[in-house]
Amino acid sequence: MSWVRNLLYPFFGGLVSIIVLLFIGSCAVIKPPSGGPKDITPPLLVYAEPPSGTLQYKGEQIRLEFSEYIDESSIEKGIRVFPNVEDEILINTRGTNLTVDFPDNLEEDQTYVINLSRNIKDEHGVEMAEAIFLAYSTGDKIDNGAISGVVWGEGPMSVHLWRIIQKDSLENIFQTRPNYFTDVSNKGKYNFQFLSAGNYLLLALDRSAAGLALDTRRMQYGLFWQKIIALDQDQSITDVNVITKKEQPQLRLQRGEWNANNWGRIVFSRSLNDLHKNYSVILGYDDGTTESPVSFHDPINPNSLILIRSDKSPISNKIRIKIENIFINDIVFLDSASVSVAVPQDDKNYIELTEPKKAVTITPTANKDTVYLELKFSEPIPQWGLEYELYKNDTIIVSEKIVHINPMWVNIIPRNNWEPRINYTLKIFASDTLKNMGKTLQDSVITVNIKTTDYQGYGGLYIPIAGQIDSLLSAVLHSIENPEQKNLSFVNSQEQLEFNQIREGRYTLTLFSDRNNDKTYTTGTAKPLTPAEWFYVMPDTIEIRTNWDIEMPSLNIQELY
Repeated sequence: MSWVRNLLYPFFGGLVSIIVLLFIGSCAVIKPPSGGPKDITPPLLVYAEPPSGTLQYKGEQIRLEFSEYIDESSIEKGIRVFPNVEDEILINTRGTNLTVDFPDNLEEDQTYVINLSRNIKDEHGVEMAEAIFLAYSTGDKIDNGAISGVVWGEGPMSVHLWRIIQKDSLENIFQTRPNYFTDVSNKGKYNFQFLSAGNYLLLALDRSAAGLALDTRRMQYGLFWQKIIALDQDQSITDVNVITKKEQPQLRLQRGEWNANNWGRIVFSRSLNDLHKNYSVILGYDDGTTESPVSFHDPINPNSLILIRSDKSPISNKIRIKIENIFINDIVFLDSASVSVAVPQDDKNYIELTEPKKAVTITPTANKDTVYLELKFSEPIPQWGLEYELYKNDTIIVSEKIVHINPMWVNIIPRNNWEPRINYTLKIFASDTLKNMGKTLQDSVITVNIKTTDYQGYGGLYIPIAGQIDSLLSAVLHSIENPEQKNLSFVNSQEQLEFNQIREGRYTLTLFSDRNNDKTYTTGTAKPLTPAEWFYVMPDTIEIRTNWDIEMPSLNIQELY
């Protein structure tokens, strides 16, 4: 059997060797651990060669290294070169490295600026924290002018910058490509570097439109309070701050709808919150008769009006709705418009409570009739159509005060005010009369649970104004806890801003010059080109405390301009 052993020994010996090698090899393979925290670290530029600031640049390859692997697909929109170079610029990436090759025909005595935008992402999709500028001059000097500031807006933002040659040719400038553009950081900051002396015009807008023409219909934007920014040689101008918002569309009647026999809705292109009351609505029927319905602001949709027929008799299959003299803020208006709507034969909809949809927390005040529970319904209801029962701690019946704001909006409060730290329950029933009309609630009983907190505390804030007084100076306190809560004040005869009965909490303070007297900040308009109103955001948070009147140090407005 020795021949068998001699024959198999090399085979088993080789097999064992292979197994050992495979084991060692598998031990030597280093794999990233599975799971773990998500990568949220932005990629960083580690170095550039040749470095930013290089003079007598001849177009040699620029090599950039980042702190981690870069997503190649993000590079195309991630790198920008100013001024624009007509011939192709070659950009290649490999791992953490990126190379930029300029064409050979660069202009003499020209500073070329490379903008590494926030569109550059690492392999995990994390974008750069802020945009970076790199400058290379084909001459003996690099311009070191700078314009920087903060942009307040919703979502990612960018900033466009035009160098102005002729100040009288700005009418359509926002439809042209900017000389420079950069991205705003998550902290709202931007910084243009390596600018030459000259006059500049600045625009902040949605980052999705960086480098593109401004479309005022679909994107938010804002201008600086000075139309032209004059930059001297190697000057650095800071605090070129901008607030952005979306421009309200023109007022138009968009559509109408009719529900069963007696009520309908017309919807406009913008909010009607400041609608004047002298408008008119006429309903026209197929037989030639007309009717003026009862109308009121839709409590759910700020862009619409609710219409209720006073005559409940049957009507034709179509209604022509005509409106006239729709005015908002004395400026926005619609002379007349009309829309035709079809009338459904049956109304099979249930009445729903559209607001609130969930349990409510109310912070009561020591004063009665100040904090109501707001109930909003899906369709108009007669005042006698619903019945209400309010309970404290599930069993104790509480007498309630009911205020009918309009047929779809009812406010309720206990007659003796809300007690602090109590659980309330409101039950809503359809009245027998409403049921006899064929209308029912979505549920036989609608229940709203209410929890009250401690009493709301109030305080005051007083700000003396020093120096030359701007008669248009206004100030807005913005609540940090409740962004919808705003308090407005104007400079009074004692040359101070006063805020009385302010809810306890933390606030930011914004000063602005209300140039157009509309009691709100104006961010400027693109056409006609109108600068924004001047504003200043106080850097520190203000804390309002219960029963405290805070007097801040005097503010010299001229020092803030």
